[in-house]
Amino acid sequence: MTTTLRISVLGPVRAWRGDEELDLGTPQQRAVLAALVLREGRQATTEALIDAVWGDDPPRTSALTLRTYVSRLRQVLGADVIVTAGGGYLLRLEPGTLDLADFTAAVAQARAARDPGDAARLLHEAEGLWQGPALADIPGSYAAAQRVRLERERQTASEQRLALDVASDRAGVAVTELSALVEEQPLDENLSGLYMVGLSRTGRQAAAIAEYGRIRDRLADELGLDPGAALRDVHQRILVGELSPAVVLPPAVVLPPAIALPPAGVPAPEQLPLGNRDFVGRAALLDQLAGLLVTPGVSAPVVGIVGLGGMGTSTVAIHLAQRVRPSYPDGQLYADLRAGGDAGAVLTGFLRAFGVPATEVPDALPERAASWRTLSCGRRLLVVLDHVATAEQLRLLLPAGTGSAAIITGSRRIPDLPVTQWVTLPAFAPEESVELFRRIAGRDRVNTEHDAALRFAAACSHLPLAVRRGAERLAARPTWSVASIGERLRVEMRQPVALHEDCVRVEAPFERDLSALRAADPLAAVAFGLAALPEPEEITVQVAARLLDLPETEAERLMELLVDAHLVEPAGYQRYRYHEIVRWFARRKAIAAHSQAYRDAVLARLGQAGASTLPQRALRAV
Repeated sequence: MTTTLRISVLGPVRAWRGDEELDLGTPQQRAVLAALVLREGRQATTEALIDAVWGDDPPRTSALTLRTYVSRLRQVLGADVIVTAGGGYLLRLEPGTLDLADFTAAVAQARAARDPGDAARLLHEAEGLWQGPALADIPGSYAAAQRVRLERERQTASEQRLALDVASDRAGVAVTELSALVEEQPLDENLSGLYMVGLSRTGRQAAAIAEYGRIRDRLADELGLDPGAALRDVHQRILVGELSPAVVLPPAVVLPPAIALPPAGVPAPEQLPLGNRDFVGRAALLDQLAGLLVTPGVSAPVVGIVGLGGMGTSTVAIHLAQRVRPSYPDGQLYADLRAGGDAGAVLTGFLRAFGVPATEVPDALPERAASWRTLSCGRRLLVVLDHVATAEQLRLLLPAGTGSAAIITGSRRIPDLPVTQWVTLPAFAPEESVELFRRIAGRDRVNTEHDAALRFAAACSHLPLAVRRGAERLAARPTWSVASIGERLRVEMRQPVALHEDCVRVEAPFERDLSALRAADPLAAVAFGLAALPEPEEITVQVAARLLDLPETEAERLMELLVDAHLVEPAGYQRYRYHEIVRWFARRKAIAAHSQAYRDAVLARLGQAGASTLPQRALRAV
């Protein structure tokens, strides 16, 4: 009986010594083995293994527990299999030990094979190594991300094998398989193209043309897109009879290279900006969105993050992208579209990032967008589009196919777009604000004045940007107390003009959002300032109508525009409130735009209902 070691990760994580299956222990212990396997012979640091097993919430004893798991695995697999190296561990396996290595080798041999029959046979053998979803019994976000990556490799190999089958005497069998795959992934242009070729090759040209009509309409209805160049080419070749049963296809993949790799020597782009090292909070939201972006079966997810300027939409988007990037190994792309960024220039940048020569980038924008869809189809890409302003920008820049994902940010939601989930960022919870304060200004310093830090954060309306600027200012003034900077903030907020550069920087996003609102509806910008004049925290539609001297329906329309721009918050049905820091900014805008007499007249419209809250003391204090 052989005593050869065999390890499998393309399914549940299992191991055998000869014919005897080995006990690999708990799911966490198996996760250690899986993480070492996926390093492919490279060293895994202790920190990387802890992150792979426990994610963002490791136990205090994680390092000790990890050593225990490694020791137990050595007892089961052999002391020479897991080697200590440079503060970590690596796995030493003989050829033929690991199913994942066998899969990778078979796929590589198939791609290098000159004979299509040999290539198809090797790909069939590679697929036969799978016993279910990879790492099927391993918990945690790391395993989930790797599971998605490996599934994509499996899918790519399957598509390449199907392309070879379609060009051979196995076309009928391939069509049956493709029919089920197209139903599961109805927006995948590469699968649809293969299906069309198979239908045509088996004498069903009408069905092939109908399939093109189906995916064309589906792409238009759900994504606002036209089919890519590869799919259009297949359609045209069917129409002119180039893919009929009588035609002998060349011994190669029958589709244009929609899933081709970048040119040799061109690495997968990694364009994500660095995230904030002192990032805090948003844990539940990040878990929710990361789950959406890495869950198998979710086709081409798009997450939209919006909120008041200064809430940290870009920061959260980048942190989220860094977290899920292992699930998108074919590249991560980033573009900042602030101030009406040129989508055409961004498309050029995306194409160039994949090695497309500048001379081959189409001049016409529609053709450039089609080239991007062709290049991105069949890859697992993550695209982050920051400060998206228009639907057209998004339609041009979203990657094609079902394996990629996008994270977008903006000042407001954009209707009629293929966004899987929109989220509006709220202000920090009080303790999240204080934790950010600690990380920037110093933990001991803030803990000593915890109550003063809470008051300061509340004065900032728990707006992350405002808290950050205040904490940075305090860090630069080691002799100031937290209480003193809090008092300075309360005084500065109530001045008719911004006194300090930090105030200008905090209010800069408000200015941008207000300028955009003014361009869209000047009356809404006027309402923003005037509705902030009364002192009560909440304002109703009825009060807004009297302040603005407008019918209630028009006043509600204007207030809802402010909600859409995140300049006010809904506080209930036909009730609204400002963040305190935004209220004082709005009052300064009203002071700059209107005389004291006009402001008094506006408030006088409230009559007795507003008599006790007339703004004399509030506005005199500004």
